[in-house]
Amino acid sequence: MEKYKLSIFGKGGHGAEPNEAIDTTIITSEFVRKSTKYKNIEIISVISGTSFNVISGKAEIILETDNLNKIKNLIEAILVYYGEETTYDLTCL
Repeated sequence: MEKYKLSIFGKGGHGAEPNEAIDTTIITSEFVRKSTKYKNIEIISVISGTSFNVISGKAEIILETDNLNKIKNLIEAILVYYGEETTYDLTCL
């Protein structure tokens, strides 16, 4: 299994106006929850947001897998619900 970094990009914002943001923490948690169904995906770490009352516009997941296509299909299926402003980047570590 190889190690990858999955970066998810949304739209950050202030906690007082959550309707103006796309929270990558929510997207990340959904990805982690759905990835637990697969034995060949291992989540190593999750980083999303560092400040109080700020909606994170970027999240990073470090994971190991031997099925890169499953990762791409899973994240693309999740991001379709959040619109064109959300993207991802998958790099091998």
